[in-house]
Amino acid sequence: MNPYRLAVILSFSLMIVGCAGSKPAPTAEPFAMGPESPYRNLDELKEETILHVPTGIEVTKDELIDIIGQSRIVYVGETHTNVFDHRVELDIIKALAEKFPGRIAVGMEMFERSSQPQLDQWSQGKMDDKAFAKIWYENWDQDMDYYRDILYYVRDMKIPLVGLNAPHEQVRLLGEKGLEGLSETERSELPDFDPGDPYHRKSMEAIFGGHIHGKKGFDPFYQTMLLWDETMAQSVVRYLSPPEHQKMKMVVISGGFHVGFGFGIPRRVFRRMPEPYAIVLPYTSRLPKGKEYAAMPNVSPIDIPMPIADFVWAVPYDDLEGKGVRLGVNIEPSDKGVLVKAVSPESAAQKAGIQPGDIITDFGDEPILEPFDLVYQIKQQRAGDRAVVKVLRGDKMVGIEVKF
Repeated sequence: MNPYRLAVILSFSLMIVGCAGSKPAPTAEPFAMGPESPYRNLDELKEETILHVPTGIEVTKDELIDIIGQSRIVYVGETHTNVFDHRVELDIIKALAEKFPGRIAVGMEMFERSSQPQLDQWSQGKMDDKAFAKIWYENWDQDMDYYRDILYYVRDMKIPLVGLNAPHEQVRLLGEKGLEGLSETERSELPDFDPGDPYHRKSMEAIFGGHIHGKKGFDPFYQTMLLWDETMAQSVVRYLSPPEHQKMKMVVISGGFHVGFGFGIPRRVFRRMPEPYAIVLPYTSRLPKGKEYAAMPNVSPIDIPMPIADFVWAVPYDDLEGKGVRLGVNIEPSDKGVLVKAVSPESAAQKAGIQPGDIITDFGDEPILEPFDLVYQIKQQRAGDRAVVKVLRGDKMVGIEVKF
């Protein structure tokens, strides 16, 4: 995984990793917390409570939608691996789409803006599931199943889907060279940077120091974070600015760190396009036993003197770990299919008799031409399913039944 992408996954989601908020679970110590709410202890909120953070007043879902519906942009932060955060996102998208039919777009951190032609095809119902899944995994390294309901709702309702993020190659070059090491051409392709926000910088210093070996190399790391935030802000403005989009609103889905406290994407959008906005963050006060690995215990608290969001929505935590099936093979491309480099002990592949050196050529009735073909077919399986996998073993073709 790109070390700079790690910052997004590690970024605080209130108490949980993945960018949705403010605390490093499972302790009660605040990360980057100013007055998270001047009236309420967010850790004491009951699940499904929606709180207006500046006043400490609880609101209903309908009241929330009425209030945030007055904004041009609604930022919804997330923990990438919390299924309940994605449910909140979908609830907000659905409610706003019903309230403002034909006027809602969804912008996502998960897609590079260079993928926009493919995203347009998807939201217009012109791309099949497998082709879109390939686009997803070329852009993002989290399981698409976390976002499936959102993505299919967007397609079914023909809601514009907007890719917000910077190209991987641009991120790689900036991370390796730093801003000063880029050529004039490379620098001209970047959005305008505003490195002067002290709270944004201090928050990133805390994350960097807690997870990526102190201060050495911080500037390239921070510049990459600025690249993400500035590019996503620029993408939001580019979509909403044209005359034909003057009545459009956008729901922005990103890791919570990019929107919490407003100093990431929101402030940088407002610098370019002063429009009303609202920030909603799903909030998880504690992790279930066994999920402590999702925390940021090494990040030292710092003080940020403003509310973390306009609203927090208290939710539990659950992820998809262990809920999908797996074949249990290490693979690489081959000119004849997909080469099996290794087989995991006690896996479905080992129990079925798949061996290192086998070349997988077919899965059921589907040809396997590249690793994604195999990954996609496995993703369609459920526990208890069986499938015949054809492998080339030496000069012989062998059919092997696998039980997942």
